[in-house]
Amino acid sequence: MSRRNDATRIYDIPPYKQIFPYLMRRRAESLVYQNMVLDLSRTVAFIKQQKQESGRSYRVFEVFLAAILRTIVLRPELNRFVANYQYWQRNELSLNFVVKESYSDDAPEHSMPLLFEPTMILPEIADIITAAIDGQRTPASSNFTDEAICFFLRFPKPVIRSIVALARLLDRHGKAPKALRDADGLHTSLFVSNLGSIGLGGGSPHHHLYEWGTTSIFVTMGLLKRQRTIVEGMRVSRDVMEVGFTVDERITDGFYFTQSIKLLQHLLNNPEELLERPNLPPPPLTKAEYKRKLAASR
Repeated sequence: MSRRNDATRIYDIPPYKQIFPYLMRRRAESLVYQNMVLDLSRTVAFIKQQKQESGRSYRVFEVFLAAILRTIVLRPELNRFVANYQYWQRNELSLNFVVKESYSDDAPEHSMPLLFEPTMILPEIADIITAAIDGQRTPASSNFTDEAICFFLRFPKPVIRSIVALARLLDRHGKAPKALRDADGLHTSLFVSNLGSIGLGGGSPHHHLYEWGTTSIFVTMGLLKRQRTIVEGMRVSRDVMEVGFTVDERITDGFYFTQSIKLLQHLLNNPEELLERPNLPPPPLTKAEYKRKLAASR
């Protein structure tokens, strides 16, 4: 099957990577973990400046998500996944995170899969994120994901297992309905967990990827801390945050991922660029274009 209703087939894959899905069939076999300490000093200063100049209040969370979404837009291999032994690029830009209604043990959590346009700028992205968070913390609010899960849990266990098996088969071949992808939140470009928001110290632990769905990147955010360091003999204070990345190594190579992290840090150092619309990279080669490329290289 070379067509999906949620992604475009990627043909321009180096031969050594084409064998990866056969050698590493599951994401659990393909995990790569990376911890980075990102400098958010310019990000924090930008947020304060925007508050003074425009009256707009941004969260660090919103700016960070805007920066990582922009990174995915400009580095499209990050928006890929492997399914049915083939490489695919999503037709949409999306992310998922969990919202807790309140900071108490028994407060419910809601999954928040959100869609964005690749050309969106920071204010537009922040509006979507803020509306989603505020909406789920409103009393008596509803959540489509929770409602869908509760609906299916009414069936007997054998029926649930059969439904899940059918959904998994449809998803493997790219035929799962859009409503299913929108509901479960594990068909997004990335999953973000803001552990700093719940006060978790001691770094940012890694999170596994799920076999269900198509999400190939999981990001965990730690606490924003003030760090003192010595630069050229002078004591300097920086606002830093430890971030953990879990990536399916089949979607791209280490050099590409490293350059993508450098771009993310550049955007956090220059968040004003998030106020400008990006120049989108070209789309992936079609099968015919790839064949012509191969013929020209011989």
